[in-house]
Parts: sequence; structure tokens; C-alpha cells
Amino acid sequence: MLDRSAIEALLMPITYGRHLARLFDLERIFAGTGLTQENLQDPEYRITVAQLLTYTHNTLELAEDPAWYYEWANSLADHFHGPASIALVSAPTLGHGIDAFLRYFPSRIPYMHMQGRHEGEYFYAELCPLIDLGAVKPILVETPIVLLQKHLETVYGVDLSQVVLELDYPATAHADRCRAYFPFPVHFGTTRNALVIPAEWRALRNLGHVESTWVHALAQCEATMASSVERETLGRVRACLASGFEREDRLRPLPTLDEVAASLHLTSRTLIRRLRRLGTSYREVTDEFLRARARELLANDQMKIKQVSALLGFDSPANFGKAFKRWYGVSPGSFRSGPGRPASEDV
Repeated sequence: MLDRSAIEALLMPITYGRHLARLFDLERIFAGTGLTQENLQDPEYRITVAQLLTYTHNTLELAEDPAWYYEWANSLADHFHGPASIALVSAPTLGHGIDAFLRYFPSRIPYMHMQGRHEGEYFYAELCPLIDLGAVKPILVETPIVLLQKHLETVYGVDLSQVVLELDYPATAHADRCRAYFPFPVHFGTTRNALVIPAEWRALRNLGHVESTWVHALAQCEATMASSVERETLGRVRACLASGFEREDRLRPLPTLDEVAASLHLTSRTLIRRLRRLGTSYREVTDEFLRARARELLANDQMKIKQVSALLGFDSPANFGKAFKRWYGVSPGSFRSGPGRPASEDV
């Protein structure tokens, strides 16, 4: 697993803390963070992920309404996200915009990995926390989804009833309130966090596209990502694993370390070194990828366990069973039929 302390030490903008300070008492929301009014006034000031987690936890006790963050996220909309905002709204098509958002937005919230995936007629915009976010997970997962949903609505005017939201945690105490902000089916207790849209929407043209603005925004986004080389490398490795798994002509389920390094234009030693600085390794990253994918595939009752085993590259169902028990503490069959399997709740 990733070294939690390494992720918590990553730097990010103070922008969202600055906006939260307008909603809550300054001293109380920043209690335990060491942040001050002077920090808020510095446009270049950056905070750690640990500080972000602390002040987000503080909102749980300060907010009278547990669903407060929906309206807050709505107020952010396409603003306050640096060049990622500009890339999103100036992209030539919806697909270009979402791809840019998934690639560049994590540089502003480095505790999260984002990736896109095609499955049949649908496209999944997935949000994958790099560490356990605890009680603030709904806030930190659903806020970026609000931003994407508002973008779909305001820029492209699509029929949002065709969208589905999947969340991998149980329904929150305020789950009934999310219908006011997510006008589409929301499924809690699934195997991933993803906004699911028809894949054909990716070709929709953005009538507000300006090529020079789009190109400049991408250049700024790339420059921003360069400030966290290790975090960016981890994201690109995960993207390689996801794309490699989806290729129909693949010779093996996942690319080797050397293949991934070559695709990233890195030496294998450099890739190993960058991952090590985050407290992980290529083997651990692939193991976590297979762990999550196994859970997703087993959620499909139409797929036999031996098929899941083969898709994941195991040479036998027995070896898959051993790996799965190491991951989840139960056999694939028990996971599928017992209490270990997440119970989906629809809102």
C-alpha cells in the first residue's frame, strides 16, 4: 500500500481552505492545522494533504447541515481550480474536457487519482482515493463530481437522466438530499466511485471552444503537474495499467514494469525510484489494481470465478483464490455470496 505519510506530505493549493474560511469560524475550522489568516492572504501559499484532511474533518462538527458541501461545491462550479478550470471549459469536445479534468485535477487534490474507462456503451470517470479518507470521504469524493455534473449541464445541456453515479461507500445519513444536486440515479455501496455517462457524449462539440485558450491551458496544467513528479508518475502508471487491461490485443493482463517505464519515457530504475519515494513499488501498485478490479468483476454475477481469474491473468482459479483471500480475507465465492460483498443502495 502507499505510504500514508508520503501522501499526507504532498502539497496542494490553499484555495479551498480559503473559501471554507468564509463559511466557518476561522480559528475553529483551522484548529490543529497551524494555518493562519496570513497564510490565507498569500496567493502562492501551499498546504499539505494532512492539513486539508484536518480542516475538512473540522467541518463535520462545525456544519449544522451535514449536506452543506453540495451547495458549496455548486458555488465553485467551473471556477477556482486553476488552469484545470480553463482546460475544462475551453476543450474542443466533451471528451477532451473530461480527459483533461481527470488528468490534471488531481494535481490540486493529490490524495486522489482519477481515470477514465470505456465499458461498452458507457464511459466511467473514476475517482480513486490514494489513502483512506475516513469520515470525510463523501465530501472529498462527491465535491469533484458536483463540478463535473455542473459542467455537463451548463456547457453541453445534456439529458442528465442518462447519467449514473456509483459510490463505493454506504449511503450517508443525508443521502436523500443528494437528489437535489444529482438529478440522476445514485448507487451507494458499489465497487467504485464513478460518474457514468453515455460514451457517445464524448464527441459532443463545445461551442465555446477557443483553440488558443485550450492550448495555453494545457501548457499551464502540464507545468503545474511538474511540481509533483512522483505523484504525477503514480497517476500515469495507474492510467497505463487501466488502458493495458482494456486492450483486446493484449498478450498479458497487465504490462510489465519495463513496458510501463518505456511508455512513460523513463528508465525502469527511475520509475522504481519515484514510486519508492511515495512508499510503494510497481508490484504493490499492480497488486492494488488487481485487487480493485477483482472486486468489480465479482460484482457481475453473470461472470464465473474462473473467468475472473483468467481475465486478471492468474494461471489457475486456485492461485486467484489465494490472492483474493490475501486481499479480502475470504474466498471469491464467499465474498460473492456473503456479507463481505457490498450491498448496493439506490437513491
